[in-house]
Amino acid sequence: MQQWARDQADRLTVLVGDCLPGEQLTEDELVGCCWDDAGVVFAVDDGSAAVAAVTRGDVGFIRLLAVAPHVRRLGHGRDLVAAAEAWARDAGCRTMVPGPSAPFYLWPGVDVQWTAALALFEAAGYQPSGAELNMSCPTSYRTEPPAGVVIDRVIEDADAAAAAEFCAAAFPHWVPELERGIEHAACLLARVGDTGEVAGFCCHSVNRAGWVGPMATDPRRQGQGIGAALLAAACKDLRAAGHADAEIAWVGPVGFYAKTAGATVSRVFRTLVKPLA
Repeated sequence: MQQWARDQADRLTVLVGDCLPGEQLTEDELVGCCWDDAGVVFAVDDGSAAVAAVTRGDVGFIRLLAVAPHVRRLGHGRDLVAAAEAWARDAGCRTMVPGPSAPFYLWPGVDVQWTAALALFEAAGYQPSGAELNMSCPTSYRTEPPAGVVIDRVIEDADAAAAAEFCAAAFPHWVPELERGIEHAACLLARVGDTGEVAGFCCHSVNRAGWVGPMATDPRRQGQGIGAALLAAACKDLRAAGHADAEIAWVGPVGFYAKTAGATVSRVFRTLVKPLA
C-alpha cells in the first residue's frame, strides 16, 4: 500500500478511465476533488486499485474507489476501504460514508447500478441510510427570466462578493462550491433590475463537467420563475460546451425540475454509513 501525491494524478486518471469509462472523469476533476480539498489517495503497490478519502469534522468520506477489472475479487477493494477507514479513524472520525463529501464530491452516494461496489461495502459493514437522485434535462431547455430580473455571468469582483454574501446568508454550506463555480466562470447570478438585489444563483461544472449545482433562489422569491430561468441559462452554457443533456446533481425538489424542464431521474445513489469503533 502506498499514498499517491498530487503529481500522480495522471495515474489515477488512467485507472479511473479503465474502471469507470462511462464517468469520463478528467484529471482536473480528480485533482479538484481528491487532492485540492485536503484529501488522501491510497493505492496498491502496482497502481491497479486506489481509494480517495476526506474528512468533514468527525465524519470520513470515501470519495472514490477504483479497482482495475483484471485484479477484481483479489481483496484489493476491501484492503483499500480498510486503509481509508484507518486514516479517517486516526483523524478523529467516528463514522465513514461513501460518496457525499459536500461541498466537493464526485457522486452523492453509491450508484445502485454498481452491484459489486454495493456488495463490497455491505460485506465491509456499511448499512443503508437512504438514497439520493440525479436528474437530467436536455440542454435545449430555454425560458426567459421574469420581468425585472436580469441574469448575468459572475465575472466582476462586485458580483462575486454579492453572490458570496447571498449564499453565506441563506445557504452557507454551498459557499465553497459557489466560489469554485465563480473561478470556473460557471456561476450565473440573478438580480432584481431596479435594486440590484441578488435573487438567486446557479453554478455548473463545479465538480463534474456538465453537472448542474449548486443552485438556489431567494426563498422570498420562489415561484416567480427565477429558478427556471437560471437553469435555462446554465443549459445554454452547457449546450455551447457540447453537452446534449444537463445532469442536475444531488436533487432536492424533484417536482420543480420535472415540471420546469421536463427533467427525469437519471441516476439513483444509495447512501451508506459505518460506525468507526
